[in-house]
Amino acid sequence: MAPGKRPLHDHMAQVNPETADIAIYRNRNFMFLWLAQAVSQTAQNAIWFGLLVVVEEYTHSTAQMGLAILTTIIPSILLGMVAGALVDRMSKRQVLVSTNFLRALVVLGYLLYDRSLAFVFAVNFVSSTVTQFFAPAEAAKIPQLVSKRQLITANSLFNLTYNAAQMAGLVLLGPPLVKFFGPQVLFFAAAAAFGAAGILVWQLPAEAPPERTLAGIDKSAMVQHVWNDVIDSWRFITSDRRTSLAMLHLTTASALMLIVSELAPRYVVAVLGIRPDDAVYVLAPAGLGVIIGTSLMGRLTARLSKERLVATGLAMIAVFLNALAVVRNLGDAVIAPALSWAAVPGGASVVPIVMVIAAILGLALSFVIIPSQTILMERAPASTRGRIFAVQIVLGNVASILPLVFVGAMADLVGINVVIILVSVGVLAIWAVSTDRFADRLAQWRADHRL
Repeated sequence: MAPGKRPLHDHMAQVNPETADIAIYRNRNFMFLWLAQAVSQTAQNAIWFGLLVVVEEYTHSTAQMGLAILTTIIPSILLGMVAGALVDRMSKRQVLVSTNFLRALVVLGYLLYDRSLAFVFAVNFVSSTVTQFFAPAEAAKIPQLVSKRQLITANSLFNLTYNAAQMAGLVLLGPPLVKFFGPQVLFFAAAAAFGAAGILVWQLPAEAPPERTLAGIDKSAMVQHVWNDVIDSWRFITSDRRTSLAMLHLTTASALMLIVSELAPRYVVAVLGIRPDDAVYVLAPAGLGVIIGTSLMGRLTARLSKERLVATGLAMIAVFLNALAVVRNLGDAVIAPALSWAAVPGGASVVPIVMVIAAILGLALSFVIIPSQTILMERAPASTRGRIFAVQIVLGNVASILPLVFVGAMADLVGINVVIILVSVGVLAIWAVSTDRFADRLAQWRADHRL
């Protein structure tokens, strides 16, 4: 968006969102991709639950748990951008098919958890490496299967499924399988699910060859070609303000989701005075909020620009993170005295309020994630979409390392409420630099300094 200009409603403002919603369900190829995503994401989240249970049971070590998380993140940092550059030179359908079948095989390696956790961590690293090719191929495939006016609906549906799959894998599928049948059955079921996802994407039609293929690369200079592709994609991102902001907002959302997941167990213990496994009182409403926001997104974007929705979401996140930080004071000062006859602790008395706040935070996250994803898809040239989304995935994981390493320690040192307030200040700063007013002032400063 040019500095000084107000955002305009895009083409979606003239499209009936209900028509777009109905039409996309009649798109057979898109439904195959969507079902494959639902099946594979549910399997991935169930695997993650099983891995956490195995690590806890065999080590009772927070450090080992951190290692399990790092073996998931490091492949993205090392290979994510390279994988995206390679995907842009490959058939997206072939990448989706091969990565699902590969993951079906790799998952079977988790069955050796009772012999060597080191081997399991290696399996997790390999599985995450394969996923680096799957994720950008899936993101790049969506615009090939739907019209431009359906992108917001498609992204809403994928985001809804992503969050529903988290609940299905982590709450509905993973725990019962582990509790009644053991981790082995869970890992077998996940392998079968990946196989089913591979069969689904096999049904997708053959696509036109990419503009540039791997066959066109001089093998002796392949590394240089791939590196040039990465640099080109980065130049595109940094040269286009709307793309840069969308990337910043998606990276922020990724980091926020990890921060909330990491702090939730400690928050419910230190602030609410309940058990750590009651973190579901924070995480479940947040997931529900994302689902509600996702289901409303088509109608919201018919009335508001994507940029306005993102700005609203960031502001809401900053405000309601602060609400989480001060809600215990409200419980101690007002609610607990009113319920003194029932001997309800102040922290426990505000659990319903915390659930409402968490739901609003989830709603706000959907305002940030879905419009930002759609902006990236709309603005990225077809030949670079894999690279663009690979960069976004890498940045999200890089931004997640700092929370993993420092947020927990900071919460121990200065208190969890202080950390939450600091996070809210960071979100508010990102909201500020995203405004047109900031862009105008930055442009004026550059002009004054002839930059």
